[in-house]
Amino acid sequence: MLPPAPAPSARQAVRAVVLTSGAQPGLRALLDALAASTTRPDHVVVLDSSADGGAADLVAAATSRTFSVDHVALESRMPDRVTVTRWVASADLTDDDLVWLLPVGCVPEPETLTRLLAAHRRSPSVGLVGPKHVDASAPGTLRSVGITTTRSGRIVEDPPLGEPDQGQYDLRRDVIAVPLAGMLATVGALRSLRGWERSFGDLGGDLDLGWRAHLAGHRVVVAPDARMRSVAALGLATATDGVRRRAARRVALGRAPWWQLPFLALWVLLSSVAAGTGLLLLKRPRAAVAAFSDAGALDPFRVAASRVRTRGGRELHHRDIDTLFVPASTIVRRSLDRAHEAVVAPSRLPDEGVRDPEASSGLGRLLVHPALLAVLATLAVVAAAGRDIGGGLLSRFGSGVTGGELVTTRASASTLWHAAFDGWHGTGLGGDGPASPSLALLAVPTWILEQLPGAGDLTSSAGALVGALLVLALPLAAVSAYVSSRVITSSRSRAVRGVAALIWATTGAAGASVAQGRLGALVALILLPAVLAGVVMLARPTGTATGAFATSLGAAVLGAFAPPLLALVVLACLVVAVVGDKGARARALVPAVLGPLLLGPWLVDVVDDWALAATGPGLSQWGPTTTEPLALALLHPGGAGSTPWWVGAAVVAAGLAGLAAPRRVRSVATGAALLGLVSLVAVLASPRLDLASGAVVTEGVVTPWVGTFVLPLTLALIASALLGVEALRGRVRGVAVLALGLVGLVGAGALGWFGFGTVLSTWSDPRPAVAVEQAGNDLANRTVFVDPGPSGAAYRIVGRESGALARALPQSVANDAALADDVSGLLDGTRTDAGARLAQQAVGFVAVATSAGDDVSRRLDSARGLSRLASRSGYDVWRVGALGSATNRPVAPTRLAHVSGKSHALVATLGEHGATEATVTAREGDLLTVAEPPQWARHAEVTVDGTELTAVPDAERPTYALPAGTHDLVVDVVTEYPWWRVLQGLALLTVAFLAIPFGTRAFRSNR
Repeated sequence: MLPPAPAPSARQAVRAVVLTSGAQPGLRALLDALAASTTRPDHVVVLDSSADGGAADLVAAATSRTFSVDHVALESRMPDRVTVTRWVASADLTDDDLVWLLPVGCVPEPETLTRLLAAHRRSPSVGLVGPKHVDASAPGTLRSVGITTTRSGRIVEDPPLGEPDQGQYDLRRDVIAVPLAGMLATVGALRSLRGWERSFGDLGGDLDLGWRAHLAGHRVVVAPDARMRSVAALGLATATDGVRRRAARRVALGRAPWWQLPFLALWVLLSSVAAGTGLLLLKRPRAAVAAFSDAGALDPFRVAASRVRTRGGRELHHRDIDTLFVPASTIVRRSLDRAHEAVVAPSRLPDEGVRDPEASSGLGRLLVHPALLAVLATLAVVAAAGRDIGGGLLSRFGSGVTGGELVTTRASASTLWHAAFDGWHGTGLGGDGPASPSLALLAVPTWILEQLPGAGDLTSSAGALVGALLVLALPLAAVSAYVSSRVITSSRSRAVRGVAALIWATTGAAGASVAQGRLGALVALILLPAVLAGVVMLARPTGTATGAFATSLGAAVLGAFAPPLLALVVLACLVVAVVGDKGARARALVPAVLGPLLLGPWLVDVVDDWALAATGPGLSQWGPTTTEPLALALLHPGGAGSTPWWVGAAVVAAGLAGLAAPRRVRSVATGAALLGLVSLVAVLASPRLDLASGAVVTEGVVTPWVGTFVLPLTLALIASALLGVEALRGRVRGVAVLALGLVGLVGAGALGWFGFGTVLSTWSDPRPAVAVEQAGNDLANRTVFVDPGPSGAAYRIVGRESGALARALPQSVANDAALADDVSGLLDGTRTDAGARLAQQAVGFVAVATSAGDDVSRRLDSARGLSRLASRSGYDVWRVGALGSATNRPVAPTRLAHVSGKSHALVATLGEHGATEATVTAREGDLLTVAEPPQWARHAEVTVDGTELTAVPDAERPTYALPAGTHDLVVDVVTEYPWWRVLQGLALLTVAFLAIPFGTRAFRSNR
């Protein structure tokens, strides 16, 4: 309860100026409030800026013998501040008179004018007085108590909108400015200040008026005990949009001393950038845009014009009003506090969330947690099912696994990175074909693995990573399914979620993905539940931008390993965008667009060859699919690791039973049904899609692996079963949970019983140690492995480079075929120079399978330039002699050679496919030869002292003429689409940052 207002000590003419545009709602309420005031104004004037003076009748109705109201019609649609300025300048008023400005929409309380007059008469220097504004619909909440700002024009929201009015601001007096609504002003002050500066708008104009009033010697005070009830558009003391923010900044620039202008402008620019950057780091994009837009206030023409129009009349120095501004340290402290509140959740009370002391311990609850039980059960299944894989479990972590679709080599993070981005890449002699984006993603965890203690003992760090993935994929899939199923179940359904996780990790194509080395399917097992759960969350009103970016990132990674599933996710997002509400549409379009775009230049490869989008690493079927369509529909993909059809039949039955639950048309259950239907069509159509038309394939036809689409089909059935269980209650629900648990146990038991088979085995490098050493050191030479067959010998070239870690599509062997005549002539003894020609291609070793026979061995023993080594891993091995004169030649063939006459000197190779940095001393006529195909030169840059060299035309291998003297030589295999790659990396980092669930849940929901 406020204390009684003191009676005014002297009489001054007070005119209440009501501002309206026609008979606006609220005009009569305002006039009635004036009539009910304990201190009535001496005169009431209604300034009507409507075209027809529509307020005249209402004013006449409010006029009585004791309450006179004048109506003045003005120019149509004139802004309130311009209206007051012109009326004050022309009205019959003395400078000592007071005007009380009341736009329609504000309603004073009975004591308001009394308290405003008391505040005005406390000091003769007071020129402007403003009331406390409260919300008209909720008078207990504050709207403003004067306008507060920093010296640089940053409006400070003090008090915050909606803060309860508990008298906490009732001691506030002097302020820099007050809003127009409810302002009590001396006529002389308004006339000397020439009113409001129109270019600053409403809030900026009020701030400018108060600022100039202070400099002219008029105090501006607020009377917190004088309350004014105002609607949202009035009593404004907060920069609610960018226009008002920039206007306030221009006011500061317009009022600052001329010599401070450059420094203040620089400060506005720097503080805007700093604030915007900080808000971006806090993941407040809209607020960040508003902060960055403050720099738009730096308009020299508008600032200069406002200074000219409002010049003169200054009585005080700028330093005399410094105490009215909010210090910069206060702004920094508040910003840090808000950042802390956004990031750190509030602390719990000591007794909050305390459980019954007699309840089970945390360890006991953990041991029986359904997620842990599902993971342990899956680990047991993996251990049992992998009993027939050759080699021990630990050796798979150390060396990797080969067989099935896996292509294991001595791959490292560096070789994977170059295989993903270099224009010339791949094993053997290399090529310029498309590279899977999965290689770059695998390079990152491979690099992390290489930094761990003991990683130097790994035979193949990338192979070790794949081996670990084979062992851990199913347990991780169980974790992913358990966490993801939370979006379609209630908090009391943990046991059902645990059963669903076990079913997902042990049925359908899960076992076959591991047993056949299907790398892309292993990643899909982990990611697909989470990505589809993200799509479901985006379709709900509670979806967030963070969820949209997280789903985009997950979809991009999924697409890198399993492109067909990315297409399925994009289709699901488009469906949500069509049938969802407005917010869901916008959110669903984010992953639908960003998911594919994050894959970068790979999209160009897809345009050139559509088959790339139909398969992925390990997701091709080499040879015909022999599984019957009915078995495919029952989640039996065929091949090693596939559980019997009756296991899939149980999952199908559970999913179909879930469809019987009542549902809405636009529901998750309907989406699951559509997903299952589309996936089933893709499963049945995959064996009929030829991916290798026009390519030479020894295994026959190449089609998409049916298991790729068995995965989403299985997931849709599990989701349908979960939703069906969720719809049940009582004893029927218990029976359904028990039945679903039985399905999970049957699937896990069947996979453990039938196992993964013997397709996979632990990998070991078949090359002798000296070949491995020379491939990795400065020589960078290669080994040719020859395997005889019924239609002739086949060979493969192994060097330091690596390519895809799993088969996808048939690769061109045109470059490797350049050695066919030399290898054939070496085996049949028809080419005496075969050894020297192989040495020109940096072939340092030839390994021939022992099954080739003694005749072949004798020919190689007698071949010029070859010397036998010890046999290894079923191969007889010969060393190939180096080129050059006996006095100055390397110990073995080299990738890069400095040719001077008949002398061949080593140029150390440091990177992939001949990349290096070295110092060479050359004579006139010396050459640099690169043991690569001629097409390599189009994807490489060879520079000497920064000057690029041109390859000698028509040479069998890239050859460059070296200038005489000592020079710095750089050989670099260029990156394809370098700028696109940079943008792709920046986009990935940005999306990854936006995908992090930063801050508290309330903060993420409200931003």
